[in-house]
Amino acid sequence: MDYLPLCSEIAKNLATFLDKLPYQNQSIIDSKAKHEINRQAGEIIRSCLADYPINLYLAGEHPKRNPHAGYSIFVDPIDGASNWLRQVGDPSFVIAIAAKSSDVTLGDLDFAYVQGLRTGDCYYGTQNTAYFRSAHTQDYSKIYCHSQVSLNDAIAYLHPGYHRAKEELSGSFPLWLYCRDIRSIDNSAMEFCEIARGAADFLVECRHASGNYNLLAYPILKSAGGYLVDFRGTSLESLSLESEYIVDYVACGSGYLLREVLQAIQRWEQNHEKSLVF
Repeated sequence: MDYLPLCSEIAKNLATFLDKLPYQNQSIIDSKAKHEINRQAGEIIRSCLADYPINLYLAGEHPKRNPHAGYSIFVDPIDGASNWLRQVGDPSFVIAIAAKSSDVTLGDLDFAYVQGLRTGDCYYGTQNTAYFRSAHTQDYSKIYCHSQVSLNDAIAYLHPGYHRAKEELSGSFPLWLYCRDIRSIDNSAMEFCEIARGAADFLVECRHASGNYNLLAYPILKSAGGYLVDFRGTSLESLSLESEYIVDYVACGSGYLLREVLQAIQRWEQNHEKSLVF
């Protein structure tokens, strides 16, 4: 299977569909609207992949397993569907592929592709190399993490959103004080990719609200030299992808910075027992 042309074609079809949608007034944007746009996007994905002998895992849907499958494909059709409906940020199409039909873990992913549905910028990663293509220049270039900075100089993605500020602050409070710059676009795939090309340094998710489909861009981060671990510093490569569940994590562009981040979090836990009072 030639992964890149396939993923590019699906992304093109999805972007065409989204561009034809009428503008929605913010006053009518609700969970029903988000569900409907994800449902329609899912139909496009299934149609594009209908002739392939695969197991298909779509975020929020029951898996479609094929007894003759040679591959497993995991898709988040619109990472940031709420942002798309509000016409902000750069919601993304995210797809990851493993040449396995069962017992697929995060570390088994051979390929990942992320495309910004508003900007058209895209990233992809194989087992060995990660690339970025600017929609402006249309040129592909290899990318690498450039996070050889200390925590005090780091650019971080931290997530206080979705009524989960207390959980995020309780788990990551010192990082808000130490970092040079803090951002949040709440689109984890694009944040992983920005770490992979050195536009940011690390990401902490500790709201107890993020699904494992938010990790599908991991092959891009990994191939660029980055890390993805739990709060004990254990790699998440053995994480199963065949069910949906909640996972907290740290994604980082360098081992040195990762140790600083984890040490800051662990010291905070030991000294304060996450006892922020609100």
